[in-house]
Amino acid sequence: MKKLINQIALITKIDHHNNLWLLTTAGNQWPTYNNKGQLTNAVDEEYVAIAQIDLQAKKPHHVSAPLELHVSANTVQAHMIWCSSTQMPAQVQLWQRASEISDTALKEFLIAVLSDTKIMMPFYMGKASKSYHHHKQGELFIHSVEVAIAAQKMASQYNLPKRTQDCVFVGGLLHDIGKTMMFYNTGNGSNKGVNGQHESFNFMVLAEHLERLKDQDKTLFEAMSAMLAPQVNNKKYYDYVEELIVRSADRISAQCDELQSLFKSKPADQLFISANGGRKYKRLGQAQLAS
Repeated sequence: MKKLINQIALITKIDHHNNLWLLTTAGNQWPTYNNKGQLTNAVDEEYVAIAQIDLQAKKPHHVSAPLELHVSANTVQAHMIWCSSTQMPAQVQLWQRASEISDTALKEFLIAVLSDTKIMMPFYMGKASKSYHHHKQGELFIHSVEVAIAAQKMASQYNLPKRTQDCVFVGGLLHDIGKTMMFYNTGNGSNKGVNGQHESFNFMVLAEHLERLKDQDKTLFEAMSAMLAPQVNNKKYYDYVEELIVRSADRISAQCDELQSLFKSKPADQLFISANGGRKYKRLGQAQLAS
């Protein structure tokens, strides 16, 4: 049985006369003449796609059509380098879903962020918290993509417009981007970095890109700002439903990760557990038959 994994791939036509292409993934390259349709809807210019790799045969099994993401080859290659094996499924989800965004201003905003080395490199390397949830190196990226995908699915489930689905995806992805400035993500435990509400730092990290988004679409900028801003205590409603969706997806992702981590090595009949900070969790456990 074939063992397949998905990876982002850079497709380059290296010989136009002989119709020779080069498929590049993280750490591997394969030439192909595309004489048997190995590349789906290939185009002559350099592009990014999703490659399904057969790990046993050590070669591509299937390559998707070009993703609708106009990014440089350097950007694609940088993301390949930054991405660890545990982050790869999330990376594929990110690029696949990003390519499906239909709003022009929102897509340009996201592509600009994805192309910004100062933002993306620490984003791949960071932790989502010091000791609460997704607290291992690289899990900020995993958590953020998880929130983005969950938020988009939630918006779809409630039949909200495509623009809202796209907006919550991007907002979910970037809702914790300010954590790259937090002390536990800088200086290897030294006093470098900051401590405080990471949401405030979201605007510092994204300042240049948010300013451009504001010039293009003020309403979209306002909705994005709502998703990135600190939460007001005891707030009973949300001006933008996008904010509610992203905060809900974030809360679910964080709490599920901590719960799974706490119960990971515990016996199946243990249904209660306490966490740091006074949090207490219960789990449903196995079905209990009536006596």
